[in-house]
Amino acid sequence: MKSSPLHLSVYPQNYSSQNAETAAFIGWRRSIAVLFASALLGLNSMSASAAEPLVEDQTVVEKEMEEGIKEEIEEEIIVTATRSPYSLDRVATTVRVIGQQDIARSGVRTVADLLRNHSAVQVRDSSGIDRASNLSLRGFSDSQNLLVLVDGRKLNNTDLGGPDLTAVNLGDVERVEILEGGAGALYGDQAVGGVINIITKRADSAAGSVRVGRGNYDNETYQASYQNELASGVYYRLNTELERADAYRDDTSLNYENYNALLGYRHGNGEVYIEGRQSDSEHLLTGALFANQVAVDRRQAGGSFNDYAVDNRVARIGFDQRFGKHVELRASYSDRNEAAIINSVSGFGTAVSLQDRRVKLFDPRLIIKVDHLRATLGLDKERVDYGFMVDFGFGLTGSQQSHQKSSEYLHLLFSPFDNLDIQGGVRHARLDIDVEPYGVEYDQGVTVHNIGVSWRPGAWASEIWGESAWRIYLNRDETFRFPLADENVDFFGTLNLLDVQRGVAWELGSQWRWTNTQLNLALFQHDNENEIAYDSALGFFGANTNLDDTRRRGATAEFAWQAGDKFELHTVYTYIDATFVEGVYDGNRIPDVARHLAKLNASYQVSEALNIFAEAVYVGSRQLDFASTVEELGGYTVFNLAASWQRQNWTLQARLNNISEKEYSEFTSFYGSKALFPSAERSLMVSLAYDY
Repeated sequence: MKSSPLHLSVYPQNYSSQNAETAAFIGWRRSIAVLFASALLGLNSMSASAAEPLVEDQTVVEKEMEEGIKEEIEEEIIVTATRSPYSLDRVATTVRVIGQQDIARSGVRTVADLLRNHSAVQVRDSSGIDRASNLSLRGFSDSQNLLVLVDGRKLNNTDLGGPDLTAVNLGDVERVEILEGGAGALYGDQAVGGVINIITKRADSAAGSVRVGRGNYDNETYQASYQNELASGVYYRLNTELERADAYRDDTSLNYENYNALLGYRHGNGEVYIEGRQSDSEHLLTGALFANQVAVDRRQAGGSFNDYAVDNRVARIGFDQRFGKHVELRASYSDRNEAAIINSVSGFGTAVSLQDRRVKLFDPRLIIKVDHLRATLGLDKERVDYGFMVDFGFGLTGSQQSHQKSSEYLHLLFSPFDNLDIQGGVRHARLDIDVEPYGVEYDQGVTVHNIGVSWRPGAWASEIWGESAWRIYLNRDETFRFPLADENVDFFGTLNLLDVQRGVAWELGSQWRWTNTQLNLALFQHDNENEIAYDSALGFFGANTNLDDTRRRGATAEFAWQAGDKFELHTVYTYIDATFVEGVYDGNRIPDVARHLAKLNASYQVSEALNIFAEAVYVGSRQLDFASTVEELGGYTVFNLAASWQRQNWTLQARLNNISEKEYSEFTSFYGSKALFPSAERSLMVSLAYDY
């Protein structure tokens, strides 16, 4: 079988004969192949849905083809770069897709672990069980500057609590789309370094799966799912995961349950759906160690710990309705209710903290496609009630905050010629906050813009480059981040009103694709004013503040090569120079940003049944404080290996992490002195799955 071309900005798929049907099913082909696969495998069931599907309903597409209005789609269909299905080849930004096959053969267990070993995302986890993961992209070292979505639904919080990556288990994930760089005009608040959209599997023909796994540190996992679509158009999907584990370090444990149910109805011009998710997590996390403690016993518990009991429930309803050929309306409403009880022990004594979040999101958007113009007019409405109470033994004290955020946006895509696409957008956002019982009220607002262009050379390029695809793009986006609840007001009611963080992100990129090779290059610069961060040098305990002007400059290079049906190689390297350009820290590096980040993975299909998958991840050295007074934290390289064996409906898989037993710390903290959270040495996970 001849190898199919690799797709731009997509982790290469294995197009061996035993996987050809699967590759077609998930839509990694050109539009003509998608239509052919639809007829064979029922891909029409993946019409517009909560997960922003790859293609429209087959009957609608066929009707449009008959009427001569078929839209040209050269490359991968993505949703994150436009908030509706669109060709990746036409957007002026870098979008990387981690596909279902990449997830399956890597053998990873969590979304955090998937991001850790793929793409240009840097992951720093303090727990060892991926329950306190901090994500970094384009040189922004905290998760508050990276927007994380599940099927387009926001996971980020209005407080310092990071997005909960365990809200969806990895067995329920179809693919992950990563938009690198600013997306303020399209996504708004916190889309500073980029956007990660975790897209879950959608119900199709009847199918089910059961998986069990065991690993080091008494880890055991159980997963089960079932889905079906009836002839009437009604579909459903059920999914659950249970996990019990200790962790690498002493006095760390996990007891986790996740349940998800999806029910929907597809009709000729759209669909309606309702979804419910629930996760319950009890996890005990130990504190940091000083360097001398790590030298004695890096697995020992720290002098502090947090014992969490977290209950998270989400309900979501949505619809997608097409009106004729040119108009489409998409909307969803979600209600997330999260409650947490945290028992803490530290050098300050014992404390009990109570947190509750009620997050309501409404995101209608109208999509109009007329000739060469595509316009998206949308509204993002968010209401958050956030309560935080703490008891140090003297009674509860705290606050209840009400955040109301309203954000209107317009996004345009104009294609005056077949090889030229121009995009532009504008967004206005307003935030109103009320803090009780202290009677604090304030509001903030901002307007941002975006403009970009993507150009694909004509036939003359083929004479120079041969049979290849090539494009170049330039993008300018304005970004912003509102101060979070506990950055502006502490639990004593003290108001420390910070300015809105503003930035301008530039990106110049180019992509080449030959028959079995792809190369992507991007240069970027992001200038920020009033960047919000915690500075331990301010006051006795440190303080949240607006920093002096900062700048991130860098480049990303991605290379993928497929040798026939057996071997695939993929690597991505990112260089980032993140520095202060004004003020007392002028010229100093920004803390926790690795200057060099490189990831390499390779897959070899040994036989029809056996696949071997290898990874290497290099994270460069990092500065730990703004003043650059302490020694840098050295870089590290970790090697991982996975193997999967398939026979009929059975899949046996093993993954070995940190083969060389490298001793390193992925996460550190600095409050006047360096504190380390040692990462795990060698660990093994084995799983057995039955698909039916």
